[in-house]
Amino acid sequence: MKTLKHIIYREWSTRVRRKAFWLGTLLIPALLAGSIGISVWMNSGAEKEAKVLVVDASGLISRFDDRREVWLPTHPDCFPERSKLMYRFAQEAMGDDEFLKSDFDLMVFFDDGILQHSSAKYYYEKAPAMSTERAISNDLASAIERFKVKRDLELDFETYKRLKTSIKLVGEDVVTRDGNATGRALIGFFFSALLFLQIVIYGMHVMRGVIEEKANRIVEVVISVVTPMQLMTGKIIGIGLVGLTQFALLAALGWLIYFAGGRWLEASDLLKATSDASVSLDFESWMATQSGLRFLLDVNWPLMVTAVAVFFVLGYFMYACIFAAIGAAVDQESDAQYYTIPALIPPMLAYLLAASSIENPEGDLSIYGSYFPLTAPIMMMTRIPMGVDGWELLVAIGGIGIMSYLLLLASSRIFRLGILTRGKRFSWKDLWNGLRSRH
Repeated sequence: MKTLKHIIYREWSTRVRRKAFWLGTLLIPALLAGSIGISVWMNSGAEKEAKVLVVDASGLISRFDDRREVWLPTHPDCFPERSKLMYRFAQEAMGDDEFLKSDFDLMVFFDDGILQHSSAKYYYEKAPAMSTERAISNDLASAIERFKVKRDLELDFETYKRLKTSIKLVGEDVVTRDGNATGRALIGFFFSALLFLQIVIYGMHVMRGVIEEKANRIVEVVISVVTPMQLMTGKIIGIGLVGLTQFALLAALGWLIYFAGGRWLEASDLLKATSDASVSLDFESWMATQSGLRFLLDVNWPLMVTAVAVFFVLGYFMYACIFAAIGAAVDQESDAQYYTIPALIPPMLAYLLAASSIENPEGDLSIYGSYFPLTAPIMMMTRIPMGVDGWELLVAIGGIGIMSYLLLLASSRIFRLGILTRGKRFSWKDLWNGLRSRH
């Protein structure tokens, strides 16, 4: 055990003391911010099916059909039946329990106040895709414009400009009464992108460390006092602690920026109330008045930071076993590329799924991806800000734990076989034979 501690401390201390570690820690926030912006810009997303109940309390755009005994749109062409978007109309809203039991995905409610503030509220159990929200908003705006045209018989240019309507949908979860699903999805993607980078980077550190020690023949000296299993475990844990150290520094840096920046803004008297510019606000009160920032106050940040640490440890250990085995199976880094490509496919796939979840944060791909062990560490981070059940976290953690144990057994056999082998390029057949070996 004492020898294992020395290996862990050596791997941790030699990397934390490097200037590159501190420079990389400071650059990570800027790089991730740029990554989020590019992903949002390039993301096209996929629209999911949605059945929408439009509650027209004042009867502005709907009418009751006596023959069919249903509410219908006054102008049906404003609400076309699409393959993934269907409308139904009513004059009275459903209660929360009734809505949850119904087959409707969204319930849009408005009255004649929409003519003044151009805003309608919609309720959901699962947040809709952004493309679905845009389609509903455009359809509703078109119907309101038709109503205004019918109401104003004489049109001039000024009247026409008043008719142009842009409807803003204000989302609210029918259970939690929380809104801004898109903002929470961006937070989830931010943390999933951070995990993707950290898992891959520190997994590659494990592989390079094994290759360097094998090339310099240091491992032949080390292996005389420790077993291959102890060496692999110590290297994985030591480098993993470097990643956790960086996470702790990033969390402290984020809190420092938030605290110091907020105090500076308050001292500069730059935070004013929206309704009265003469009233100064503290930083949190000012954020609560900003629609684009208000959701940040609703995020359970201690849970997010804890989840990042837990899923980094699990995800890193799972992939570090793979990278350690790759490092033991080759003599130089250029040979490792043939094995790293298949090893990088699952985390890369998880990253791409996380990017697409910005458009549809509670879609099937996000849910199933958070259960599959090889993608769960990254994908689960996109769902936690939206709210997940405890059993889902247990399923993800349990799956990763089982997969990590199986990979540890498999990788230890390859590591033991390849750590003292030089001058031989391993084939896939050799790796398979190493996995089957029990000695």
